[in-house]
Amino acid sequence: MSNSNNAVLWQALNQARGNRAGSGGDPATNVYSNTVDVFDHENIFNFLDQVPGYDPDTINRSNILNAATLYATMVLGDDMGIFLVADVIMKYATLGHLDVESTTTATSIYRYMKLRDERTTPEERGMFYKQVFDTGDGETMEGMAKNDNFPALWETLMSEAIRYIYKYERVEDPLRVSKSAIRQVILDLQHNLSRAALGMVKIYVPEMYVHLENAIQIIDAPEVKDQLGHGVARDLWNVIESVSREEFGYYPNTSALRQVAANGRNIILDIADFNPVTFTEDKFQEFIRNIEAFIVAKGQIEGNGTSSYADNEREGDYRIGAENGKFEEYEEMEEDWNF
Repeated sequence: MSNSNNAVLWQALNQARGNRAGSGGDPATNVYSNTVDVFDHENIFNFLDQVPGYDPDTINRSNILNAATLYATMVLGDDMGIFLVADVIMKYATLGHLDVESTTTATSIYRYMKLRDERTTPEERGMFYKQVFDTGDGETMEGMAKNDNFPALWETLMSEAIRYIYKYERVEDPLRVSKSAIRQVILDLQHNLSRAALGMVKIYVPEMYVHLENAIQIIDAPEVKDQLGHGVARDLWNVIESVSREEFGYYPNTSALRQVAANGRNIILDIADFNPVTFTEDKFQEFIRNIEAFIVAKGQIEGNGTSSYADNEREGDYRIGAENGKFEEYEEMEEDWNF
């Protein structure tokens, strides 16, 4: 081998030594040389300098939008019981306990009945609720991961929002109140739902929503409201309450559940569209109002014991007052807030 080749190899070796992690070399390879390197503990872990933040390339907005639709469908369809109520109405029509004269309503009930075996079952829906939100009593398939990080992230968002409201209402200049904690949780939820609401759930969510729409169309039919509703205000929600009381022995808080579905969906939609640059002060305050309304409605549901999601909530640094739907700060909450 020529001297020039030897020089090239020697230069390459020295360059490789200079580029070793921490400029201290790899102890495993140092055994082949007489060089004693000092490991540089300060100039390492450079990849950690890239702190996770807003990166549209890592956010799957479509997945988060699916999660928003799934959440509202879960609350209305299964927590409130719209799917079950529609099944009861179908049974009433079959047994002759419901007289349907309208061709439109009769056709809707007939189509709903013929498609019942094509729709998702409560067990299948429960599986997807577990996959995306880790809530409810559903069982996941073997090898399917449940999103066990979501409940803690969601509760942290609620907690940080309450902290923000507490501070916002007690300072002379509300704009001085930091939003950084809430923004960080939003970013964490963006990444979380981008990775959880994927796969087959994206195919089934549109079908579940159409199933919900069809069920609502039947319950909201004039003949159904006239015959199954109670009292003066015989509307869609009145029928759901009346049938649930007669058939299942409980009276769902449809008003609170509607709020939970609407505000929960809006919160997730805002998470999908969150961008630190375009998320204006007005948009942020609307986001906080949605969270506050969500918390109040959730408190009412927990008080009635009708929400399956309430069983999965853990204690944070706030409580929901079931008797009046208002949140209460813990006595230990610090008064000297760091703005």
